[in-house]
Amino acid sequence: MRLVCPQSKIVLSYCFYNNFSDVGIGLKSRDCIVVGGGAAGMLAAIVAAEAGERVIVLEGSGKLGRKILISGNGRCNLTNRAADDLSHYHGTHPRFVRSALDQFRLAETLAFFADLGIEFREEKRQRLFPVSDQAQAVVDLLADRMHCLGVRVETQVKVVGLGRAAGSPRFELRDAKGQCYTGTRVILASGGVSLARLGADRSGLDLAVAMGHQLTDLRPGLVPLISPEKYVARMQGLKVRAEVRVALKAGREAVDTDDLLFTKYGVSGFSILNLSARLVPEFGAKCAVLRVNFFPGRSPQAISQLLKHRWQRHPHRSLELSFAGLLSSKLVRPLLEHLGFDAAQRVGLLSKGRRWQLAQRLTNWPIAVSGPRPFDYAEVTIGGVRTADINPDTLESFLVPGLYFAGEMVDVHADLGGFNFQWAWASGVLAGRRLGS
Repeated sequence: MRLVCPQSKIVLSYCFYNNFSDVGIGLKSRDCIVVGGGAAGMLAAIVAAEAGERVIVLEGSGKLGRKILISGNGRCNLTNRAADDLSHYHGTHPRFVRSALDQFRLAETLAFFADLGIEFREEKRQRLFPVSDQAQAVVDLLADRMHCLGVRVETQVKVVGLGRAAGSPRFELRDAKGQCYTGTRVILASGGVSLARLGADRSGLDLAVAMGHQLTDLRPGLVPLISPEKYVARMQGLKVRAEVRVALKAGREAVDTDDLLFTKYGVSGFSILNLSARLVPEFGAKCAVLRVNFFPGRSPQAISQLLKHRWQRHPHRSLELSFAGLLSSKLVRPLLEHLGFDAAQRVGLLSKGRRWQLAQRLTNWPIAVSGPRPFDYAEVTIGGVRTADINPDTLESFLVPGLYFAGEMVDVHADLGGFNFQWAWASGVLAGRRLGS
């Protein structure tokens, strides 16, 4: 038996046991081994167990569902009313998700969690949360379902080796402590590399590579963006509702309207995190430019008329004061100074041309961004195991029969607002269904 240990790039040798019972010395046998106890891994384990397989979940950290627990500020944005819309999912081959999402649609997701005991509340942008506002309840109920189905769960088990005995259809895995596990199939669902503080690392991805799979480039996703603009840092802590546009390759454009947060390093907020899903993969050596409309849905002409009306009514006011009650003062002064306007000038003395210039910039304000913040600040990983080597109808490897993938470790990422969880649930269900079951 040769077992590949991807971290050290060495080959480990150990005794191959004939006794595959759970009481065998140093060897535990199951039909299905799920590596990773997150959203996708738990769904995969439940579905496999419901089909009659003996299942074991190996989780590297000390808790199940750690990303679930912090999602939605601890409330868990379980899914989205628009979860069946494929335009919210991205990757090298975006249509790869179609089969999984078609086999476990929003209706099935809601029915599954309702059966567990979770009721939903819809919030802005069609996001769905448990009415209890407790992510812990989601994890507890998933763990309860696994327990009822006889799924064995072992935490703090870091799998470092994966292989097959010569001439045997069974997989063999070894953890960092030397414990061995065998099974007829393996589901890799250990996630990406975002949020390392929760225990995320490359271990699952490295196992896939060791079995012959390739990875696409890994980048931070759903992540704040860094800006070299010095005036942006001066507005640190300011949050406004704005429309943000960014040009993408091939003449495409991404647009989002929601909270825009200025920070000491750049920009964040719902709109920025959501746009990052499409912008980050396209970052190159040059900065990208965000185009911000501080008056969402309104044109430069409309804002020019608005300013004209305000200035004619109160011509004695300074330019800065004329925006009181319209825009935050923390936003106005840095923007005026950046444009070269005198904030103290009386508006009655400003020309029509200057008013038009200001209206144009306030509805199309450029902010240069140089790239994303590191993985520690990202909610998901962009990139992962190449989908060209995975059967989209089963999520089984084309290269290694019996090896399945689910969740974030696959080259699939989605928009903010519950879509990444929908992919986790759907891909977990699909991977959990062994062919023919």
